[in-house]
Amino acid sequence: MKNHGVNVTVRLVVIKNNKLLTEYTKEKDFFFYIGGHMEHNETMLEACLRETREECGEEVEFKFQKVLYIRDFIWTEGDDHCVEIFVLGDINKFEEIEHRFDLEKEPGTHWLTWLPIDKLPENLLPHSLTQKLVVDYRAGFPKEGEYVGKMDK
Repeated sequence: MKNHGVNVTVRLVVIKNNKLLTEYTKEKDFFFYIGGHMEHNETMLEACLRETREECGEEVEFKFQKVLYIRDFIWTEGDDHCVEIFVLGDINKFEEIEHRFDLEKEPGTHWLTWLPIDKLPENLLPHSLTQKLVVDYRAGFPKEGEYVGKMDK
């Protein structure tokens, strides 16, 4: 079996006005946290800033607050292995980015949306981490850099 290596991914947790910023994928009908793979020679902060610009627009600024979670995502069917770092932060835009299309995907298939933190849908992935995030949000995110291990979608 060929070793494909492990990717490192940053996932941005941005909550404004009691709403969580997510991206929706129409063809697979689920929401997920914005972010993406870190590039070679890129720091975690640089990846957060780049991913924010790529997904929210060049004029959007990301303010790093802290690392919330580190999880293993191992999808054997898709031959994917990632270490995901969930980073709490803030951005300088709100309504302006609602329904902004992901320009790197087929037109009209992926877009940003703000979801009420108290009514997050079952199809926000990863589901088990989202449940934990809501509890931690209500407690003011008391921990930092918590390793949550391998979690299913």
